[in-house]
Amino acid sequence: MVHSSVRSLLTGRDLIVLSPLQTVFEAAGILSSQIIGGAPVLEGDQLVGIFTERDVLRRVVASDRDPKATRVGDVMTPRPRTIEAAAPLVKAFAMMCAGQFRHLPVMDGDGTVVAMLSMRDIPVEYRILHQQWSDWTKLDTYPSAAI
Repeated sequence: MVHSSVRSLLTGRDLIVLSPLQTVFEAAGILSSQIIGGAPVLEGDQLVGIFTERDVLRRVVASDRDPKATRVGDVMTPRPRTIEAAAPLVKAFAMMCAGQFRHLPVMDGDGTVVAMLSMRDIPVEYRILHQQWSDWTKLDTYPSAAI
């Protein structure tokens, strides 16, 4: 199935959100039980950050912090880049590749978080083409069209 917009890819999914006051232990349990790698962090309806598996590894485990005593707000990624739900999917993918991140909060027109896009959500065809393009740009010459 071809998805032209971010919205078309994510329609019908439940939004899992975290609070900056939750402990990392609680948040990691939610991510694990929902089988997701990250979630937006909201204060009320306001996006204040995202919390991902990488935050757990780099900012908690590798820093020898106690996950039961550490708050999400202390280790989340603040002020994340976002994309509007109506934006082309290829734009979201390009942002994620250029920024080297795997999770992107999706906003509706009034600034409300409506979804979290994960690199795993991107159709495999996009990822294959991106990998091929990356490989080709490392070559001295481009592959011949005449095969």
